[in-house]
Amino acid sequence: MLASRLALAGLLALWCGNLIAAPAESAAPPAQGDDLDDVVVVATSRATTVANTPYSVALIDPEFTRLRLQAPSLADALAETPGTMLQKTAPGMTSPYLRGFTGQRVVLVADGVRTNTGYLREGPNQYWSLVDGYFYDQLEVLMGPAGVLYGSDAIGGVVLASPTPLARGEADHGLQWQGGIADLRLSSAERSISEHVQGDFALDDDWSFRLGVTRQDFGELRSGDSTDNHQTDYEQWGTNLRARHYFSEDESLYFGVDWFDQDDVERVHQTIYHEDFHGTGSKGGTSDLGRTYDQARGAAFARYEERHQESWYEELDLGISYQYLEEQYRRLRSNGTREHRSVQLETVGLNLRLQSPSEWGTWTYGVDFTHDQTNTAGNNISAANVVTPRIQGLIADDATYDLLGVYVQHELPLGEQLSLLTGLRYTYAMLEARDVNMGGSEGSLSGHYDALTGSARLLARVLPDERLHLFTGVSQGFRAPNLADTTYDGEFGGGTELPTADLDPETFTTFEAGAKSRGGWGEAQVVAYHTIFQDKIVRLQTPVPTKRNGDDGYLQGIEAQGRLQLAPAWAVLSSLAWQEGAEDTWYGRDLTRPGDNRPLSRVQPLSGRVALRCAPPQARWWGEAGIDFADQQDKLSADDQADNRFPPDGTPGYAVYGVRAGYQLSPRADLSVGLENLGDKAYRIHGSGLNEPGRNLIVALRVRF
Repeated sequence: MLASRLALAGLLALWCGNLIAAPAESAAPPAQGDDLDDVVVVATSRATTVANTPYSVALIDPEFTRLRLQAPSLADALAETPGTMLQKTAPGMTSPYLRGFTGQRVVLVADGVRTNTGYLREGPNQYWSLVDGYFYDQLEVLMGPAGVLYGSDAIGGVVLASPTPLARGEADHGLQWQGGIADLRLSSAERSISEHVQGDFALDDDWSFRLGVTRQDFGELRSGDSTDNHQTDYEQWGTNLRARHYFSEDESLYFGVDWFDQDDVERVHQTIYHEDFHGTGSKGGTSDLGRTYDQARGAAFARYEERHQESWYEELDLGISYQYLEEQYRRLRSNGTREHRSVQLETVGLNLRLQSPSEWGTWTYGVDFTHDQTNTAGNNISAANVVTPRIQGLIADDATYDLLGVYVQHELPLGEQLSLLTGLRYTYAMLEARDVNMGGSEGSLSGHYDALTGSARLLARVLPDERLHLFTGVSQGFRAPNLADTTYDGEFGGGTELPTADLDPETFTTFEAGAKSRGGWGEAQVVAYHTIFQDKIVRLQTPVPTKRNGDDGYLQGIEAQGRLQLAPAWAVLSSLAWQEGAEDTWYGRDLTRPGDNRPLSRVQPLSGRVALRCAPPQARWWGEAGIDFADQQDKLSADDQADNRFPPDGTPGYAVYGVRAGYQLSPRADLSVGLENLGDKAYRIHGSGLNEPGRNLIVALRVRF
């Protein structure tokens, strides 16, 4: 298609320009989120520029998220990161796919607190939507396995989400106002209004504080071809508090409290309100009158931090955290029967991280531990209001899940041109489930698992001034079986799953090579990877619905992005991602019929973006016109073919056009306006349960006070 050819031509132009360009300073500021000088910690656990990190990483800053991308949620801020696909089962249920994996196989860390728990189920889920994207407005993204630093689940990638750092006050000045931010976002197709206010203040130079509040109301979505999607309205709100106590310039105690609540989020693709898209309605599964979720997440943490120490260590973090997840699920069938499930999950976390310099490079090492405790329930209610209690909720009641990890990572300079990053982690997981539905009778089960994970990455500075950096390496990831794998009690194959703890950890190994370059011409990053996996845990339907290890397979792809500076005011931005993969599984999920090789589920089609940006130096305005595109994806797994989120012939490709512009109203106020999907095209992201917004006017205002 034309759009993909434009992207490829743009990337080739970037690399050809690099070969002939002399080192020079860019005449215009770099595009937000693309600068190789950005400092990140996600890959190495210490401050390193993107150019000097031997991984594919990106920093997404608040100005890009709020004013350029106008993202309504944390997950939506990843929309233009190559290799990322934002699957949307329903509004308020966005599940990012990083390099082909989501849910249980990607990790989100919010201000140092790991949000992954033993409750995460297979496939896309909605729990990233419970982290406030307005408060957590700075994201660091690492693509690919990162099992050494982040342990179980760190397979497709890792996202570190954080708020802007607190500022320290002045001594002997008492209570001081440090400034605030107010954000307003309006969207016509979403029929939504989002509001966020936060304020900072300090007490002398001993304490700094921040309080933030967010509220968002979404009406019924209007998708392409002016289609109204009924029962897609919902609301959510959140509040956040931060405090830091300074013992000295380099020693402090950091506190945080979060709460985020969603109400009346409807899983519409499985109800009578499903809107047919290229034959999805022919697959059935749309007779329910409602499938509704109310959910909330709370978190509290305290972390002692030391920096720039002149001792056997130079950095130290010692933290404790508590998280609370509550979910209420209500299902109303067409015959009047109802089902209600509730889950309450409490998670306690402990972690210690140290960083030590030596004659042989920098060592980063530590230990981390999380403990989950469940309280679940469920009941069935007949049309005559007769209540039948269930043994458990969606996962076992009165169950625990523990993860303990010990790791070490070493960064070794090999002269001025080379550096080697190696690491190793040992993880032990244990579960105890006391109230489990064992096929109609109450029982219990337990299991324990362990894994050793390693990585080795090499960075070569081939040309000076960051004109060309090459990196390569191998990284491992793994996933220990959790409570959803072993005790899930959802409908499948005509009956509930038979619980089992007789599982092994999934293992993943990625081989990767890439290049990063920058100069007066612009900048670019290209990476190719090949991931092989073994013992993937899958659902079986025959002879009984349950889970087993078994699927082996691969996923490979290419990711590229760049900026070609045509003139001080003009730049071409482009990005491209391609993936393909397959797995050996049982035909029809039948244990007696092995050897079926099928495409992986929800593999991202060839997709990307091309945009022309105008941002004159020193001007108060900027503008951008772009094309977002994806090829048709007709390589479907057996599960995809039975799922009514996928058209029978695959998800059609698309090319949608949009424009954005911004204006600085004053030194303290910025306004941006976007018009998306100018052609009002009916399209959807592969694997989603509903289409994307139609012609959509978005207005975003950010005021600093």
